Amino acid sequence: MTKKLRVIQWATGNVGSHAVAAVHEHPDLELVGARVYNAEKAGRDVGSICGIGPIGVTATDDADEIIALDADCVLYMAEGEWNPPVALDDVCRLLASGKNVVSTAVTAWIYPHSVGDEVVARLQAACDEGGTSFHGTGIQPGWAAEVLPLTMSGLFRRVDSLLVQELMDYSTYGVPFVLFDVMGFGKPPDEKVPMDEEAVGGLSFKAPLMLLADGLGATIDDYVWERQVAVTDKPIEVKAGRIEAGTVAAQRFSYTAIIEGRRALTVEHITRLGAEQAPDWPNGRGWKVTVEGLPSMVLESRIATHGEDDTDQGCLGTAMHAVHAIAPVCAAEPGIRTFLDLPTIVGRGVLSRKPAGG
Repeated sequence: MTKKLRVIQWATGNVGSHAVAAVHEHPDLELVGARVYNAEKAGRDVGSICGIGPIGVTATDDADEIIALDADCVLYMAEGEWNPPVALDDVCRLLASGKNVVSTAVTAWIYPHSVGDEVVARLQAACDEGGTSFHGTGIQPGWAAEVLPLTMSGLFRRVDSLLVQELMDYSTYGVPFVLFDVMGFGKPPDEKVPMDEEAVGGLSFKAPLMLLADGLGATIDDYVWERQVAVTDKPIEVKAGRIEAGTVAAQRFSYTAIIEGRRALTVEHITRLGAEQAPDWPNGRGWKVTVEGLPSMVLESRIATHGEDDTDQGCLGTAMHAVHAIAPVCAAEPGIRTFLDLPTIVGRGVLSRKPAGG
């Protein structure tokens, strides 16, 4: 019988809760620990915290307890975008302690070179010390902007331009700080917000562009950041709060890599608070890859096809891409391992309907 890989869940938010359920029911994995940030969660069974009932694993808010645990891999799913230095400290401690790490916490870590040599050096040193591997993942970026285009690329003689679009309705997204303060929904259209800044957009979108260019053997000459907004003509209520008439209710933002003088690679998000907003923009729920070249091709991937909450299903997909990466990351040679270094991440076990231990 194959020994189960011992897994620790770090953070139990929207993505982490899905990961807990998935690891618990996976026949090749065993959940052995959980790190939480809310003192009210500490000391409780993590299964109860995540809505699946008791599973015999007690959550802790003490990072030292997690470091001391014996485990093969940590699913690091903290809100690292808001404080990358702290997240980097956490991940390096985990790697140095002998635990492989799969992370969804900081988008740029999908291709760590996108944030500079210092981050790469720290991650690599921690991997060397612990004999471990690090992998950054996600759904977009992380799957739609990297895995899909790379998989498609084997069919092409030439690519003139490649566009990856995320199409999402954020009406049910319940994090007001991100929606209002960072993205600028509910703000006057001319008010400056973080998403206007290329430096902010580049934190998320430079990584997939650099990874794609590396994988396809190209050199990026420059980048272009663009953002457009559309306003609502009447007040609307969404999960995060109220959007007044005349304020931003839809936006599209993109980051483009210039290669050989042309706009060769673009990642674009088109985000709405209701399908009726900005009706002239591309609509849908999911991801679309459009390639102009030889041959030309469009690949569409829809999510929440039966009317489910698409943001929650996106969180589920994010969690599963990380969970399915555990085994190949644990089997990989020590070091930073991107999608260019690992075998195809497949959903091993997804056809089985047997309960955990069945």
